[in-house]
Amino acid sequence: MKMYTYEMNAGYSVMDASLHMTVPAILDCFQDAAIFEAENGRITVDYLYSRHIVWVLSSWQIVIDRRPRLNERITIATAPYDFKGFLGYRNFTLTGESKDVIVRAASIWTLVDTRKLCPAKPTLEMQNGYEMAPRLEMEYAPRKIALLGDGEEQEFFRVRKYHIDSNQHMNNVEYVRFAMETLPEGAEIRELRAEYRKAALLGEDVVAVVISAEDRHQVVLRSAEGEVYAVVEFILAVEKTDRSV
Repeated sequence: MKMYTYEMNAGYSVMDASLHMTVPAILDCFQDAAIFEAENGRITVDYLYSRHIVWVLSSWQIVIDRRPRLNERITIATAPYDFKGFLGYRNFTLTGESKDVIVRAASIWTLVDTRKLCPAKPTLEMQNGYEMAPRLEMEYAPRKIALLGDGEEQEFFRVRKYHIDSNQHMNNVEYVRFAMETLPEGAEIRELRAEYRKAALLGEDVVAVVISAEDRHQVVLRSAEGEVYAVVEFILAVEKTDRSV
């Protein structure tokens, strides 16, 4: 089975100051790919909602060789590759004009019963409704992120209306956007991991606690009371901005 794919041009609205696609925009593309695949298959969003279940992202691992340039024609691909208990496993790739894969990703999702607010095991009908593909060749990191030590509070954010998605909590990409606000100037992300623990809701305040060591930059996003929403880890290569095409 081939992965589901769609193509697009990397537009100006998703560029950073160096005219390369932002990391959150790449994650948005991956998120869209998963939804597009679902809507073109049997396990659609309406199928899930009618059964009072949703897939909630538990973790990301994104490995970036390079980011797309302005107007570069790119192909985004995705496919699930496994189910274990109430967890689903899905890969993503982003291919550039050169036809080389320039971004690879692994993700783990938890199926949640929205009435009981607890994990739910996907039925055999659900599992058979997905077109599976072999697991992508990449070095897989653990789902849980081991913290390097104690951190320092650096930023404060409030969850706004435009951060909320159809599941009525802050969209998973917004946690990464928040965490990126703490990165040093000129930092280039080579790998990103995110571990999601608790959904942030409209109006809640989010505190960013930062832990840095060498090329690793960790951000714990938590409430003022100390409840952890997510842990985001960046592996960095600090370098000059590249405007080459």
